[in-house]
Amino acid sequence: MKYILLLRHAKSSWKDLSLSDHNRPLNKRGKRTAPIMGQRLSIKEHQPQYVISSTAKRALDTACIVTNEIGFNLDKIETKSRLFHAWPDDICEVIAQCDDSFDKLMVVGHNPGVTMLANELLKSNKFNNIPTAGLVTISLDINNWQEILKHENINCQLIDYDFPKLNVI
Repeated sequence: MKYILLLRHAKSSWKDLSLSDHNRPLNKRGKRTAPIMGQRLSIKEHQPQYVISSTAKRALDTACIVTNEIGFNLDKIETKSRLFHAWPDDICEVIAQCDDSFDKLMVVGHNPGVTMLANELLKSNKFNNIPTAGLVTISLDINNWQEILKHENINCQLIDYDFPKLNVI
């Protein structure tokens, strides 16, 4: 059994229009919600053993903030430019290259790819839009990451879904 934690980057800033999309930072709300999501993750059963992030500033900053809250070694976060605005097949190809010694993998990326992959794995349209800093944990009935390339044949189950505004009073 393998587990994927799909994390959409936290809210980003459009304040400086001279920045490329790739270099946009987190805005105030993103900087506030990312640690909250990390704190929530810290009490969950499934925490990542390995983290891969898009190279985009907002995604990598989200990955660092969230995983810092669970004590993950930030030097171990791997970045992949291929995850920048990746489609589900691109994300799966990155995942397929992961070391099989890790059973719990976090991928930090962007919509629409993150939402689309979650729906494809779960064979549903459960998610219209995973919100910024949203985290979906899915179990995959596989023994190695290469099997994700044929995800239409894999039994996957939703383990957890969390996002910053969930249960906010």
